[in-house]
Parts: sequence; C-alpha cells; structure tokens
Amino acid sequence: MNWFRTLRTTGGIAVLATALGTTTASAAVEVTRGATALENGDATAAEDIQLRNDELVASIAVDSAPPWGVAPGGIIDAAPIVDGEPLRDKVSLIDFIPNNWSSWPTSYQRFEVLEDGPDEAAIRVTRDWEEVTLTTTYRLESGSDRIHVVTTMDNTGDKAYESILSGYVMWPDGGNLFGPAGMHGTEEGETTDAFADWSAAYDENWGFVLHAPYMDRIDYSARDLYLKHDLAPGESRSFEGWVQVLDDGSLAPAVEAEVARKGLKAGAVSGDVATESGATVDRPVIVVEKDGEPYTWTLGRNGAYQLDLPEGDYELYATARGFADSARQSVSIGSEPLAVDFDDLKAPGQVAFEVTDKATGEPLDAKIQIAEGQTPLVGFLGRKTFFSELDAPGKRTVSIAPGEYVFEVAHGTPFLATSEKVSVTVPSGETVTESVSVTRTTTPNHRDWFAADMHHHSDVLDGFTGPEYVVRSQLAAGLDLTLLSDHDTMANLDEMAALSEQRNVPFIPSIEISPSWGHFNAYPVEIGADYAIDSGKAPVQSIIEQRDALGAEAIQVNHPYIKYGYYTNIENETATGGYYPRHDLMEVNADGEYEKTLRKAWNHWSRGERIYLSAGSTCMTSGSMPPAKCGPMPMCLGRWMPIRSSPH
Repeated sequence: MNWFRTLRTTGGIAVLATALGTTTASAAVEVTRGATALENGDATAAEDIQLRNDELVASIAVDSAPPWGVAPGGIIDAAPIVDGEPLRDKVSLIDFIPNNWSSWPTSYQRFEVLEDGPDEAAIRVTRDWEEVTLTTTYRLESGSDRIHVVTTMDNTGDKAYESILSGYVMWPDGGNLFGPAGMHGTEEGETTDAFADWSAAYDENWGFVLHAPYMDRIDYSARDLYLKHDLAPGESRSFEGWVQVLDDGSLAPAVEAEVARKGLKAGAVSGDVATESGATVDRPVIVVEKDGEPYTWTLGRNGAYQLDLPEGDYELYATARGFADSARQSVSIGSEPLAVDFDDLKAPGQVAFEVTDKATGEPLDAKIQIAEGQTPLVGFLGRKTFFSELDAPGKRTVSIAPGEYVFEVAHGTPFLATSEKVSVTVPSGETVTESVSVTRTTTPNHRDWFAADMHHHSDVLDGFTGPEYVVRSQLAAGLDLTLLSDHDTMANLDEMAALSEQRNVPFIPSIEISPSWGHFNAYPVEIGADYAIDSGKAPVQSIIEQRDALGAEAIQVNHPYIKYGYYTNIENETATGGYYPRHDLMEVNADGEYEKTLRKAWNHWSRGERIYLSAGSTCMTSGSMPPAKCGPMPMCLGRWMPIRSSPH
C-alpha cells in the first residue's frame, strides 16, 4: 500500500500532520511514531520514526537532537532483534554527510511515509545544506537484515562546490571497527587498495555493516565512507548504500550481502576446530585473508564452522579468545564445497604483571602494551593494551595467547618516565609473573605543578572507553587530576567522580558542547546541572552562557582549526551567532592544527585579550579498545586554581 502524508511546517521544521499509523502485530514490517523502546536509545520525541521488521529496529530522528549538531533525519538508534526481542541500541549516528563534518546550516527537514508495510516500509527525508537539497529514502523489506538508503544532492543555488567529500557515515556506540578489506587499520585515505566496498562496527553479540559502492576514500577509521566530487549549480548526484544489522560479531553476512548485490559466483567452506590436544574449541573464529589482508571472519559453534566466499584464492586460520592462532591454510573457492579442519590451536596462558617505581619500590599505575607477539584481529578476542587495576596499582593479570612476546610497560611516558621493554615467554595453560621497575625522570607535582588531559571521552557517542578505563588510563599516564568531557552529556560524570574518589584523585567534571560548527568544553561543571540546550540549534552566545548555567569556571574552544572547529567556521562565516570572543581558553590539541591555534593565541595577546591555552588529547580510545593510539599524556601543566581569579 502506498502512503503519502501531507506535511505542515512549524518553526521551520516539517513534521507529520497525521499519525503514521501502526501496522498490526502480525505485519512483517511496521512504521511507528514515538520514542524508541530500545535500552540506551536516543530517539525520545513523540514525532520520531521507528522502522522495524523481524530482523532489526531503527530510529530516525525527527524532533530528537542528533549528535554533533547535524540536522535531524538520520538514524540515531538501531539494534538487531533476537528471538523476537531487540538488543540494546548500539548506534550513535548513521546518516548522509554532505561535506565531511563541515558546518551544516539547515532551515528545514521534511518527513514522508511512502510505504508502511506489510512487505516494505519506506521513509523519505528532505532537508537542506546551504543551497543544496538533500533527499534521502530509507527502505526496509520484510525478512531483510538491510536498510536500503539512497540520497540525492540537488544544487539549487549559484555556488559551485569543488572537491567536497560526501557520503554515508556509521558511528557505533562502542564496540570495534573493521575495514574496508585491503585497508583495515587505515585512518583515512583513498580506497585504491580496498578490495571490498563495505566497513563494519561490531562486538561479540552485535554488528553493523555499511555497504557503500560509491566510495573512493575513507575517514575516521572507515566510519566515514566518502566520494570526492564537484557539484555545479543545477547539478544532481545520487548515493546508494545499505545498512546491514547483525545479531553477532560474524562478518560473513557482509560478504554474503556483497555476493548477492554484485551477482558474484560463490562457494562454501566448512570444517571443525580443535586444540593440538584434540579438545573441541567451543566458540572458534575463522579468519579469511585475501592477498595477505584480512577480508572477513565467521563465528563457529561447538567446534564447527561454515561460510560462503566469492570464488577465488584465500588463506584461512582459526583462533579463539586467548588462543594462539592456528597455522594458515590456503584454499581455492569454487563451485564445489570444501572441507577445511584446524587441529593445532593452543590454549591461553597468563601473565601477572607487577609494576613499581625503581627508586622507591612503590607500585605505579601502568600501561602495558604488546610491542611484539600475537595480537588479535577480532576485537572481542583480546586486547593489545592493558592497564593496571584500579584497586591494585601496578598489578594486572592478563589471559593471552601462548607464545613469545615483548611488552612495553609505561607510566607517564614520555614526559615523566621512560618505558621499559620486557621479553616474556607465555606457556599454554600456565601463569608467569613479571616484575617491572620503571624509572621516573621528573616529578613536577612535587613542586606543585599538576597535570590533566583537558579533553577526554568515555564510551558515549564516538568514544569507546568505559569510565573505569578512562580513570585507569589517566592514572597510568601520570596525570594528577582526572577529567571527562563527553559530547552534550553528563551521563558518566557521577561514575567518574566515584572512581576518582576511590583513588583519592581530584576530578574535573566537564561537558563538550558540540554544534556542527565548533566544540566547546565547559569545566568544572556541577554534576547534575540541567543541560537543556540543543547544540544543533543554539548560537554561540547561548553556548558560552552555559559556562554560568552549568556552574563552570571556564569554557574553552576545542580544536579551533579542524574542519568543524569554531575558528575555521568563523573564517568561513558558517558559525551560528558569528564571532563572539567570550571564551576563556583555546585548546592546543594533539591532532588539531595546533600551530594555527598558537598563532591565533599570539594575535589575541597582541591585542591585550585574555585568552589562555589548554591542552588535550581528544582521546576516544584510551586502550580498553584497540588501537589505543591516543593514550592520554600529561600535556597540560599548571597550578589548578579558579581560572577567573588567577589563571595559569
């Protein structure tokens, strides 16, 4: 049945004039309006749209504010359905981004229901970006694990856009990232080396795959899949993709979907997995490599596995949580099924670390990383980075694949101490103890200079690290104060405060106010204060006012010169509210055009303007999740005093 709802406009935002209507309980696909029922869901408004079939449920933001100040109209909640019940929401945002997280000035969003079951549901969202009309259609069929998405960009103005980056983005709520195959582990770049056109976010019990055949480059570790293109006045361009929702961490369904949409010839491979002693490996993972690069994997059950692959040559190996990888086996997939068994896995061993100060013998909070040795490709099978226990400084016992390793053990490296590298042989089924002494080279806090990372995230939106591991990582970095600044939320501040108090460490509660044209940290905020603004709509004047509304002493401009930084958008005249120099600090960010920030600070000082500098890592992955490349460092040194009365 086709439906076309008439629309009315209120306050510049188009909303549904009539109820969407709910299909009957027996319908395979349904469209409903209202707040999501998903645990941890963000779609809380009465006008938000829910798509559901027997495989998945997803929420499209209508009146709920999407993250990072983007326009409503994207997917802000999604989860697989298992045994008739949806799992916990694991999506922060899946949406079409017109130009790589640049400012998104928008004046309207319209929502239309084109189909509402029982065989298919379709929603059309129309919104604007500058003088470009964006029209996105979401389609979900009965029995499908994929939402088909098509977006058309229509340039209705006189401005010619050159070399912009447009495409779909998929930002999970936690978990791990993979892909695209041939480029896994690449932060950004052209997709010349990729041999698949999809990327994935996953954990052991859920997964999301973004299929993007248009893409020619990636960003943010393939969360963003873009096409670089021009868009002349009067020109249109369409982008087609699929969002696949999985009920576990196997990526074999991604390959099956790729085979189906490309019409590839495929074959099957299956087998059994056991240890070298003959014991069945209950939950094996079989990893597939192509031309030496990881392609996909499947999860086995009760020691057996099966997967389909496009015809071609591959290498397979078996592994499991804490197990040493099997030997690789070469296979040629054709039309006939293959049987490939693995019988040489080695069971886990353990290493018990004890880390102390070489001069005093006192235990030290430590970061322990595998420098050489087996590290798992599949994120939920193990880690590369470990931190000492919160309630037992310097101590950590890790279960790990047996073999030869070199570990790098650090406390406050490189500013406060040098790291130590230790070689360890881990036997299968045994525990070895490794005592490590770290030499501290300087102790600024003995002279009342204290360190904090003034921009740090937990496991909200784009973060991957729970509050406990944020505290562990910051203590291992040798920081004297802990801080947390998640995007537009204070949800984890209470827990951070309690964990910090457990170690008698002062805590700086913060929040990162995050419109699309600039990010701002207010601190120290009052935990429990009412944060009521919509950062996607508020002008800079209202954002600066949050300093007082939240009981903060200061507000800083974060990464001022990145593509969505405040000063970048001031120069581009795309910051809502314009230039309003009432902030207290500018951030010198580890990855964020810090030389331009320093020069701008000098410019402020030359004019006698009291703007101060802060330093932060923008860390989203402290090490509880791979790749842990942004571990916090003691970057901001100074006496902690009320900033307005005596800043340093």
